[in-house]
This record gives sequence, structure tokens and C-alpha cells, in this order.
Amino acid sequence: MSSSPEFNLSSGPVSALLVAPNVDADNDRRPIGMPAPDLCRRALSTPRGFPELVRCVVPGDNVIIAVDPETPFLADVLTAVCEHLQTVPDGGVSLTLLLPEDESGNSWQWLTDSLPLHLQQQMTIVSHLPSDQNQLSYLASSAAGERIYLNRLLTDADMIVSIGLLAFDGQLGVRGTTSVLFPAFSDEATLRAARSHGHSELTPEQQRPFRDLVDEIGWLLGTQFTVQVIPGVGAAPTEIIAGLPDDVLQHGREVLNRVFRILVREEVDAVVLSIPGGAAFGWRQLGHALEQASHLINQGGRIIVVADLPVPEGPAATMLRRCQEPEDLLKPLRREPTSDAVEIAQLIETLRRARVYLLSTLPPDVVEEMGMIPIADSAELQRLVAAVENRIVIPNANYAWCDVGVRV
Repeated sequence: MSSSPEFNLSSGPVSALLVAPNVDADNDRRPIGMPAPDLCRRALSTPRGFPELVRCVVPGDNVIIAVDPETPFLADVLTAVCEHLQTVPDGGVSLTLLLPEDESGNSWQWLTDSLPLHLQQQMTIVSHLPSDQNQLSYLASSAAGERIYLNRLLTDADMIVSIGLLAFDGQLGVRGTTSVLFPAFSDEATLRAARSHGHSELTPEQQRPFRDLVDEIGWLLGTQFTVQVIPGVGAAPTEIIAGLPDDVLQHGREVLNRVFRILVREEVDAVVLSIPGGAAFGWRQLGHALEQASHLINQGGRIIVVADLPVPEGPAATMLRRCQEPEDLLKPLRREPTSDAVEIAQLIETLRRARVYLLSTLPPDVVEEMGMIPIADSAELQRLVAAVENRIVIPNANYAWCDVGVRV
């Protein structure tokens, strides 16, 4: 690449400005460009493996819309789904929006405020509390004998519509469809047990017991309709898919492999990442992006990150900021994982292999306490990128899966 692109954090997501060199030509990153509401309406009118949603409910049905708050364009998608369901005649259906626990304690206020006022007034909005036994209902025992508890709104629903994000995931291989429902809407013990560090050594196609359990729970619950967003690298989703969970997941895997599977011929000296996911989930998304970038980097190389991150306040992050020897935290975090243990462990593991530079709005001392090197401004970023010739640039790296020398 003859020159580096201009980076400006304040101008919005930088991913649209980044062009990745040395990426296998089979990877197609061109976003469709259709706005999210239009894509969602199109998906709802032509679902995969299932009739149109409004034909599957009758007036008076209790429809639970369970969402993954990390879903891009969530307010647009949720609005389109609700408006679609409101076309049911003769009084329509009863709509309940079910949200997972908000660990910040703000009950997802940013999400509910982003919805049209008429939807806020017409829907019942419930936040799941895994510690509240009155919210939980026994579903069944899994094939392995594990007792499964879920929010009773799900077990009592006439129809469940899940809205989520289809993306590569270290624990699940691919997240989405039924993983919107489990473990997010289960009990405290299940949520603690699910804080796994994943299997980054496996490919997304290889079998993962937790994904098998998630899919089994979807079958036990009888979920039949899902709406899933595949992110884009610009201002629009790559695709929105609706329909039967198995059919949606199968098609989604094909699209993810085409759009977000990164193949390079050999390890590089530097990886430049953008993570435009926003502050609400920034550290979780950073952890995944760093883990994937570490697959591509030479030992001692540079990972240069542009991301919008909040000041880290989770238990693991607090320990890291106070710790003189970060590697000493890895065993405790795996033995007794905290709510932010996975992403902090991913950061520590990456720091063992590479120097991590960060351009963000965080104070420089906080960046240094987290083990990274702060970048002062876009000019310094430009110099860092230009100083390394053997580099790869990955926009929206929080959705990528990276391999060296392996054709997908």
C-alpha cells in the first residue's frame, strides 16, 4: 500500500476508511449498502425455511421479542419487527421486549430511549434478572443431564422472536440465533459457568460442546423464528436474515466466511484494527479483535488499534490496572472468571506476543495501566502505520476470524 489512509476518531467509525492489504482475494467485504430498516423488512417478507411471521401468529398471541443488545442497528431492526407484527388484524398481538441483565445497572436505557415513542408505549419492556427465582422457569434437562432454567416469559410465550448478531465467536464458533436466548436469559450459576475463554485454536466449523448445548436448548424451547444481523464494514449491515434458526445460521455462516474470514499467506509485523462497536461493548469487542490479530502477528510485532472504549471498571480490569505482573492474573481469571475475565485475559495473552498501541478517548495513564501504549492523535497514528511496511489493516476487527496459510 503506497500510502496510509487518514484516521480521525472524532469523525465516526474509521472502518470505512480502512482498506486491508494482503488479504486473500476470495474475501468479499463490499457492504450491500441498503439501510437496515429496508433490509429487515425484506428479510421479514421472505424468511428462510418458515412462513412470513404475521402468518404464524393470531390475534391475542403473546409474542416475546428477545434481543442481544450488542446487535448492530438494533433499534432499526426492532422497530421493523414490531411494525411487522402490528399488522396482525383484530386487535393484534401482545408484544413484550425481553432484555438480558444490564450489568451497568441502567436497564438498557440507551436502547429503550432510541425506540420510537409509540413503541415504548405499546410494548412491555422487561429486563432479565438471573438472581430472581420468580423470573425463572424449568425448561428441561439437556442430553447431558444439565437442568435448564430460562426466563419464564420464554417458556410461557405463544411465539418467540429472537433478534441478534451473527458473528464469529471464540466460544461458540459462530454466535447468533439461539445463543441470543441462552445463556443470557438463564440463572446466575449458568451465566457464571458460561464465562469461558473459548477455543481460539479451533476453526469456526469445528464442533464445540457449548454451541451444541445452545442449539439443543433452542430445540427444547421450540424456537421457530429469528432475525439476525450480519454487520457490514460501512454504514449499513452486510445482510439481515430472518426465518427458521437452523436455516438462518447455515446461510449466515456462508456470508461470514465470505465477508469476515481473514486469510493471510504469512505472519506480518503489524496489524491495524478498527473497532467501531461503541463504548457499551468496547472491551469485549477489543478482546476478540486482539485475540484474532495475535494469530497474524510476528512475535514482538505491533497491533495498532483505533477504538471507542469506556474507562474499564470491571473486576478483572481493576486488578490488571493495579497489577505489576499481568501474567499472574491469568490463572485466577480462568479459575474464578469475573464478568470481564474473558476480554482481560485476551488482552494479557496478546501482550505476551505483541506491543499494543491504542488511539481512543481514554486518558493516557489508563491506557498504560492496561498494558497498552497510548497514541496521542491521528498524526501519531499515521506515523506508526507508515513505519511498518509488512502490515495488514482490518476494519471492524471485532467481527473477524483470522488464519495464516489456511484456505477457507
